[in-house]
Amino acid sequence: MKVEKTTTKQALLDNGSKFLFYGLLAYTVIFYSQIAGRFSALAPFRIEFVVGTILILCIITKFIKGDLKFNENVINKASLFFISIAFITIHFAFVKSNALDTFILLLKFFSIYLMLIAGITNEKRLKVFTYIYLACIALLFVEPFFLSLQGKGFRYNNFMMRLYGVTGYFEHPNQLGAITAANLPLFYFILKYQKSAFKKLLFVALLLMALRVIMLTQSRTAFIGLVAFIASLWFYSNNKIKTSIIILLSCTLIWFAAPQESKDRFLTLRGSLDVVTTGEKEATSMTSRWILTKRSWTVFLENPILGVGIGCFPSVNGRRWGHWFPTHNLYTQLLSEMGIIGSIAFLILIITIFKNINRSINFMLKAKMENTFIYHLNYGLKYYLILRLVVGLFGHDLYRNWWWFAAGLSFVIFRVLKHDYNLSSNTKTYSPNQINMPSGILP
Repeated sequence: MKVEKTTTKQALLDNGSKFLFYGLLAYTVIFYSQIAGRFSALAPFRIEFVVGTILILCIITKFIKGDLKFNENVINKASLFFISIAFITIHFAFVKSNALDTFILLLKFFSIYLMLIAGITNEKRLKVFTYIYLACIALLFVEPFFLSLQGKGFRYNNFMMRLYGVTGYFEHPNQLGAITAANLPLFYFILKYQKSAFKKLLFVALLLMALRVIMLTQSRTAFIGLVAFIASLWFYSNNKIKTSIIILLSCTLIWFAAPQESKDRFLTLRGSLDVVTTGEKEATSMTSRWILTKRSWTVFLENPILGVGIGCFPSVNGRRWGHWFPTHNLYTQLLSEMGIIGSIAFLILIITIFKNINRSINFMLKAKMENTFIYHLNYGLKYYLILRLVVGLFGHDLYRNWWWFAAGLSFVIFRVLKHDYNLSSNTKTYSPNQINMPSGILP
């Protein structure tokens, strides 16, 4: 069944203010470029805060006026549930001021979700936003890549020279490596969509630069993310023999192209099992993280219902064990700081995002839309979320905007299919073995 685009049900949404869409683009550039960190003269103006506040006030007004419907997608309820549980933990927090500060930070990162669902009302806007977002992510790793060619951008950290980002949230090698690795699926699937040879070559070049940056950050978190991405390509491929050969050849080339320091760093992952099973006492970062994992588990067992409050594990860790470090693990951070109830709320949020994504895939398979931009974007988003969950094993990113970015895009893609392509609520559900990735592993 092929589907023709329709505009009959889209008129109301498209009458929404273009101001919110352009505001979303501006905020995306401001946030991901960390522009205030690049130009110190801009710091006093707090442009990220000002632009974000104006947009959120406009969005709240639209909800009040009924231009935006809270019941448009169940993900709104899942989001509100998680935010509410986070707020409740403040009252029971180990350090209430820390919990309040973390909640304010959570609301800041949640704002990208509201901006996405309010600003993107049709496929054209979705495509423009996607390319602007990818350009911003590319900026994060392309700059360090070119600095590395000049022998710049490296700092001594954790007993080795590591490549740093330029500024802001993505400066530390672990953050730079993690955000680069997590966005590989989006670059890969948008590459597969491209028809122009020039654009294909551009995306291939970006992927190669991303791989090089991941190597130079020496971030095992990013290494694991890369391995997870490669494994997922193989697991969901239609031709596993061909895919296995391509992956084997690619990994061989990557290994020989990697600096010796990166090879040595990657091979230290073999010692992680020894740390867990034998309790190795040598002072390594893996040992430290395992200790933090056990401590956060202890904190959870002592505070199982609502945890010690959002953002409060470092304070508990410091007061009790003398080390003011976060958990370095998304899942023990969730358990120790939000307890069972908060963990359930987060699980509901993640499941709801995946349901949105899979419902969109079901519809597009039925409508034979496998060669469209939105189909490839939806698959890229699915693997982006999977990789963020994988790298979460090594990062305390519970309150960051990664989840809200995925939630917002899944909402918008489903909306575009519903209004632009007449998606029916009775869309046929496909079994997992019928849902295949866009054909072929190579573009």
